[in-house]
Amino acid sequence: MTKTIRLAKHTTKIGSGQTPSGGYRAYSLSGIPLIRSQNVLMGSFNENGLVFISEEIDESMSVSRVQSGDVLLNITGASIGRVCVVPDHVCPANVNQHVCIIRCDETLAPSYVATLLASPAFQSLIWNKQAGGTRQALTKDMVENFAIPLIPRDQQIRISTGLTARLNEVETARQAARTQLRDAAALRTKSLGYLFSAIKDLAPIGSAAKLQSGYAFKSDSFKLTGVRLLRNTNILPGEVYWDDTAFLDEGESAKYLSYALAAGDVLISLDRPIISGGIKVARVNHTDLPALLVQRVGRFLIDQKKLDPEYLYAYLQTDMFISKIAGHDQSLGVPHISPSQVEAIQMPLPEIAVQNNIARKIADIDEACQDVFSAIRKQLDDLSRLPNAILAQAFEM
Repeated sequence: MTKTIRLAKHTTKIGSGQTPSGGYRAYSLSGIPLIRSQNVLMGSFNENGLVFISEEIDESMSVSRVQSGDVLLNITGASIGRVCVVPDHVCPANVNQHVCIIRCDETLAPSYVATLLASPAFQSLIWNKQAGGTRQALTKDMVENFAIPLIPRDQQIRISTGLTARLNEVETARQAARTQLRDAAALRTKSLGYLFSAIKDLAPIGSAAKLQSGYAFKSDSFKLTGVRLLRNTNILPGEVYWDDTAFLDEGESAKYLSYALAAGDVLISLDRPIISGGIKVARVNHTDLPALLVQRVGRFLIDQKKLDPEYLYAYLQTDMFISKIAGHDQSLGVPHISPSQVEAIQMPLPEIAVQNNIARKIADIDEACQDVFSAIRKQLDDLSRLPNAILAQAFEM
């Protein structure tokens, strides 16, 4: 039987960071990277959304500096349990209070610890160990007391290297499928652009639709169950994505009825709206409800006598619209757009009957694309389940 040890026994540091003085106002366009929970994915590091702090602020937070080879573990919020090893090129760096640094001694290989913590069995343990009445949280004591199967370091490296190779193969296949999806979406976007480019009647979006920004719910009010909160992280190009979900107590949600979403609502991300996969606009489906709109996500309040929702949704996905928001100013290193900026954009806006006709043509284009999109998304779904299966097989606990 494999011996287990307390994680703290073979680590030189276990601890989280802190919020810089001044909060997001302390962020800058360059300097020392500040790693936040959104940068820590399951088994990989996400540089999208990486922010920076000055060397002076980093010095004041010296106890939470990150070193090459540190294991990073999210310890609060809906992303609790996500874990990865910090890449060498990101260091020197720092972390905020939502991320825990696990610095192994020579007995434990960081890659072994990271893959072990990512395994389904350990993820179940993490979720069962949560503390706090209003939000998910792991304490330092809980992390220190994780029971780690202790095997010789060379075996640790062999196991984690083999797992990493298999997981990388899965990720390569996932990236290839995503590329196929982007290419298919690009062809659709070109078709849409052709329809809109022929229209000469222009008017501001705000003349037919106002953009409502969501409510700034406090993260300490998040619950494990209740009414879902649709945040910036829940919008991907063309879909609402609930893998990283926060909830509000059902009783509390009644106070925010003006932010309650409805089926068919057209949404746009107001922070980093443009990513490699396209522009982050989506429509709300019945399966997404009930849900509340959160700050930095916008909902279009459409005057349907002037603007067809299907027509607007299609226009938002065109290069014509994307080019108009891509050049907006950056604030504190985080690209963003405001409701007023979106409302001021001139869009092709013919009579409603013409819009309805174009919307029907768009529906025909979408129907032709649907089989391709469905096949690729099924492949992505199948691939997304493989990592858990691989890790479960490797770490049967």
